[in-house]
Amino acid sequence: MLLLHVGEEPDTPGGFWQPITGGIKEGEAPHEACVREIYEETSLSVRAEDLHQVAGHWEFQLPHQVIRKDLYWVEVSEAAIRIAPEEHDDWKWVPVSAVEPELHWESNRRTWAAVLSCLRSQAGR
Repeated sequence: MLLLHVGEEPDTPGGFWQPITGGIKEGEAPHEACVREIYEETSLSVRAEDLHQVAGHWEFQLPHQVIRKDLYWVEVSEAAIRIAPEEHDDWKWVPVSAVEPELHWESNRRTWAAVLSCLRSQAGR
C-alpha cells in the first residue's frame, strides 16, 4: 500500500502518513476524481476501468464536518512515484499487514479496514 506523508501541522507534530485522498470537482464522477487524484499526488497514470470500488456508503462525522467517501483501490506495477510537494513531503510502500498502525486519523483507519476487507474477499474468490 502506498502511503504519503503530510508535513508537520499545529495539531500533528512530526506530520502523519495517509493514503491518497482527495475531493471531487464540480461535474466530476467519483471514479474520475480518483484517477485525477492518483495522478496529481503520485504521477501514476491509472485507468478508470482498473479501479476497484469498495462496496458501501462511507461517511465519517468529524467535529466540524461530515466526510463522505467513495473508496477505490487499484494495483499498479510502477514502484517509484513523484509526489506533489505542495501536499506531501515523503512517500513509502508499506506491506498490507503494516498499514493500520501507520495511519494517524481514525477516518483513514476505518477506510483502510473497509479496503482491507474488500481485498481479502477478492483474494478468497
